[in-house]
Amino acid sequence: MWLHFFWRTVMKGLYIHIPFCVKKCEYCDFLSFSGCENYFDEYISALLREMEKHQGTEFDTVFIGGGTPSVLSYKQIERVCDGIKHSFKLSPNLEWTMEINPGTITEEKIQAMKDGGVNRVSVGVQSFNDNELEAVGRIHRSKSAYDTVTVLHNAGFSNISIDLMESLPYQTDDSFKHSLEVAMSLPISHISVYSLIIEDGTPIKEKYDNGIYALPDEDSDRDLYKYTGEYLKQNGFSRYEISNYAKAGFESKHNLKYWNCDEYIGIGLGAHSYIDGVRSYNTSVLGEYISGVTTVDENILTKNDKMGEFMMLGLRKTEGVDKNEFYRRFDVYPDGIWKSQLDKFIALKLMKEENGAYSLTQRGIDISNLIMCEFL
Repeated sequence: MWLHFFWRTVMKGLYIHIPFCVKKCEYCDFLSFSGCENYFDEYISALLREMEKHQGTEFDTVFIGGGTPSVLSYKQIERVCDGIKHSFKLSPNLEWTMEINPGTITEEKIQAMKDGGVNRVSVGVQSFNDNELEAVGRIHRSKSAYDTVTVLHNAGFSNISIDLMESLPYQTDDSFKHSLEVAMSLPISHISVYSLIIEDGTPIKEKYDNGIYALPDEDSDRDLYKYTGEYLKQNGFSRYEISNYAKAGFESKHNLKYWNCDEYIGIGLGAHSYIDGVRSYNTSVLGEYISGVTTVDENILTKNDKMGEFMMLGLRKTEGVDKNEFYRRFDVYPDGIWKSQLDKFIALKLMKEENGAYSLTQRGIDISNLIMCEFL
């Protein structure tokens, strides 16, 4: 118990944002742009300048996300990777992830990633059914996604993650199960499964509003979620976060930093950082960022803010919120703050207390957003 209570020491994580895509997906409200190839080199130069501001910082995770980082040329990928290695101290046990999309990868890019230090790849598959991919504006088709994962594995990547989505247009229970089956036939070690969220201002929102597409009912979505967990478990993938599953030892170390409220630095357009209890935000205006403007806003978190975030994000994890870790950070146990809420949710069998942690039950996961809000 003593070791568990005092041992945890965590390095920072590094996130690099590449806001460019070949084509913006119809559901996407991320900070990303298509048709901006002329800005790639200038943008990378701006990234390198921002990296210099954090010269010498030590990281044990790096995540290059987007957008679609793999739209960069192999030379540009080399520049980004070289800048990271030149600017920072990187742990010997570093997890270095890069997001890629099928249809944007070449042998030269794969080699640049490997030479640069990338040892984990996250492939945006979303579906192995062509009509579903076409409906949401993806540029690839199922064969391309399958081949991409195979090529990456054959090139020596042993830590490959893919994303799938539920509730896509034209998706049926059988077509989603087909996507899961294809995924399990591939040499992957991690899979994220998200439900489609209809965001305001996206092209797909207009199609739903006009009745072109129909949303599945909530019960069907929940049934598929439960099926997903059971099917993946049978195939050696355990759920460790509401939407994420991994083989043992292949959980995303970088994403766990977010859910554990650990510190991280974000580099790039619109990137967020969390250091010393302060959340800071970079400009989301491309021209400003390229010209040298970086941080435009920051939010100093109060103790109550930190406790609420730690509880809310921790409940996303299967292992839940460790009571001793909570006490180590805040000098109080969770039930010293939220006893009535915890007692209520445990009595309703929406939460449980075991192994020194509070976590959601399966019933609690079904209404997780409502439960988490009570801790903010």
